[in-house]
Amino acid sequence: MTKQVTFQASEDFSQALPKQQVNEVAAWVAANPKATIVATGIAEGGLPPYLRRDTGKRADINRTLSQGLTVAEFLTAARPLGGGYTDLVAALVGGYSRSAVGYGSPCVKLVV
Repeated sequence: MTKQVTFQASEDFSQALPKQQVNEVAAWVAANPKATIVATGIAEGGLPPYLRRDTGKRADINRTLSQGLTVAEFLTAARPLGGGYTDLVAALVGGYSRSAVGYGSPCVKLVV
């Protein structure tokens, strides 16, 4: 039986500076390259509650979060749209800004 490794945002992670959050997620993903994004607060094909608009690049990037992709697949899909680790961190902490309505309520977790 293999042990399941999960990355979920902690209080300390949520309060860290954005660059520190990105670096921590990037390091975790590098150590766990087969990590899969598991949506916990997004319906399939839906958008996280912290997005104000359902159109545009950011919405397109966030729609992929509920598809059960690996982090590598997500990054490959997000990069042409200008996305990447910042979008993944936003989903892990519940928003792009501490002033976001759902900040602190993660929409995804990373599982190996």
